[in-house]
Amino acid sequence: MKQGTKANKSGLRLEDKVENIILDNLEVVARKYSKTEIRKNVLLKHVPYTNIYGNTRCRSEFLLCHKSRKVRIECKFQESAGSVDEKLPYLFMNFTKSIPEEEAIIVIEGNGFKKGAKEWLRKKCAGTKVSVMNLEEFARHVAADLPKKNILGRLFDWVTA
Repeated sequence: MKQGTKANKSGLRLEDKVENIILDNLEVVARKYSKTEIRKNVLLKHVPYTNIYGNTRCRSEFLLCHKSRKVRIECKFQESAGSVDEKLPYLFMNFTKSIPEEEAIIVIEGNGFKKGAKEWLRKKCAGTKVSVMNLEEFARHVAADLPKKNILGRLFDWVTA
């Protein structure tokens, strides 16, 4: 199997795990994104956004519309050396500067990221509307019904940044 095909399959497995965690823990249904669709208690897939360059054809994996909240979710998986970690600064800029939602989560998994890449992303996102989590952290977060960061959590993010 070609490396690109293997990477795509691994990334899709992470997306499937994230989707299953959400569906198993929250009262939502999963649907493909549609402009006219109701935005309440639904997990939308392949949701467009306008990136930092003004391109409107970008998509993130999910938009979770749960109760009164909208949380954009992006999944990044890197099992072997590659270029995904080089895209993390671009992802950081898009999620902190371009997406309209007030909350976002980047689920990051795999041991193939360059040394320091995941830590860099966590530090850069600390204190912003973006949370960076591994799959286990994400599962705990969803199981706790997506708790919002309290002021102490935000202060901790700021101090550790």
